[in-house]
Amino acid sequence: MPMKPAGQVLALLRTNPATTCAAWGFMCRGAALNNAIGGACALVCTTNDGVYTITVNAGGGTDWYIPFGAGTARYCDVPNGHPNGTLVVTFPMNGCALEVHPTLNGNRFYHDSDGKHMPVLNTVAKVRVNADMYEGEGAKAMTACARHDGSRGIIGQNFEHTIICVKDGGLWNVYQTAVVTTMNMKTQEHSSWQIKDGPPVHLGVFAD
Repeated sequence: MPMKPAGQVLALLRTNPATTCAAWGFMCRGAALNNAIGGACALVCTTNDGVYTITVNAGGGTDWYIPFGAGTARYCDVPNGHPNGTLVVTFPMNGCALEVHPTLNGNRFYHDSDGKHMPVLNTVAKVRVNADMYEGEGAKAMTACARHDGSRGIIGQNFEHTIICVKDGGLWNVYQTAVVTTMNMKTQEHSSWQIKDGPPVHLGVFAD
């Protein structure tokens, strides 16, 4: 689908996430994603090489972010009762997992590095999204990422699943987009595109 203004697409992500994630690819960025603990944030959406970049600005805002750390499971505590269209975002995943547990007044969202680093908890997970769920049947996206066009010097360099939780009534829905970034080894130019024929868009739902 043709690109639309970034602000309009971010608004559509809040109100019509299934259609939006099926139509366009997203990448999540920002220094805050390296923090030890997540929190409230403001999100800014911009266009980037044919997909959209969502930049996380911590320190206040109406949305929330989960940080990422290699070899650990970092988290964000999100209170209950947020309005429809509230987003919880995190750094794109490639082998990681999303896991959500209840707290006394909300939910704790984990970004589990490599899907292997969750702490031992005394609560039952409301939802867990593993890599085999977001890669899709046959991992078509992974195959596309690994491509190499020797004649033009193009290498499939990076492969990202952006997992986004969207508030809807008393529920949170979990969506994703899959994006591949390539680099031309001759010109050093990068290009990105969304993969639409492999991974599922809707990954789960759980109660607020």
